[in-house]
Amino acid sequence: MKKMTKNLWMLAIMMACALSLTSCYIDEDENVGYNVRGHWFGDMDMWIDGEKARGSEIEFQPRGYGYSYGEGIEVDYYYRGSITHYFDYEIRNGIIYLQFDDPNLDCAIVDYRLTYNYFTGYIADSYTLKNLTYFNLRNYDRYWDSYGYGGYIYTREQTLDTDSLWNDSTATRSTTENQEPKCIRGVNRIKD
Repeated sequence: MKKMTKNLWMLAIMMACALSLTSCYIDEDENVGYNVRGHWFGDMDMWIDGEKARGSEIEFQPRGYGYSYGEGIEVDYYYRGSITHYFDYEIRNGIIYLQFDDPNLDCAIVDYRLTYNYFTGYIADSYTLKNLTYFNLRNYDRYWDSYGYGGYIYTREQTLDTDSLWNDSTATRSTTENQEPKCIRGVNRIKD
């Protein structure tokens, strides 16, 4: 009887340890989600038909209970306008997975530094977690003041109509006339 009681206590201790170890990642993911929520701006290394975006805004909004998953919006600004992308995100084991309406833009945010004002790191392919490209963002809500923000000029232009965007005679278009311009991330990828 003593041996069975001792074994039950050992089993209870092992279960408590196992549960506490798995909850660490959950708590860490919730913490990351809490800190990443909100509005950011900077360089997400977005390109469209050879033209680099002047800058990007991205917003993370938690959905449901907790902060480890939600939805968001990314707006990339180009010289002739802006393009908007919608995404869902989930944070698993410290990695932020983004699933866009355009599957070509699906990515994962890895090896990042997230502070009160800055969010920098690397964007990788969602499935392989390779083909890294660098991003650098500042917190939009904390950086704005009544005078705006200095040194980095964003203009809120009209949303791009991709059919009329490339009618400009100075624009170079690498796709055929029946195709939309292709948005890609990370033309200058970092070698693994």
